[in-house]
Amino acid sequence: MENISFDKVNDDYCDCMDGSDEPGTNACANGEFHCNRESLTRKSLVKIPSSRVNDGICDCCDGSDEWQNKTRNDLDASQQAALGRYLAPCPILC
Repeated sequence: MENISFDKVNDDYCDCMDGSDEPGTNACANGEFHCNRESLTRKSLVKIPSSRVNDGICDCCDGSDEWQNKTRNDLDASQQAALGRYLAPCPILC
């Protein structure tokens, strides 16, 4: 485990080899993001690869992985609902 100063955490630069300094960004390819809440109504990922943070696709049931609310135009609302894959801004599905 590496020691870094707190100002280097979530600064969008991967300082630690294991990616642990960037849990809220997608700076580290091998990092993990922990969703704020676990789904009670559907199977949901509790932790996701940090590369999926702020990519415009909601992976956490509470939308916590898309805190920048980047928008994409890949799918309309009915297609998103049919696939169970939602684009940011995320609906709360927990």
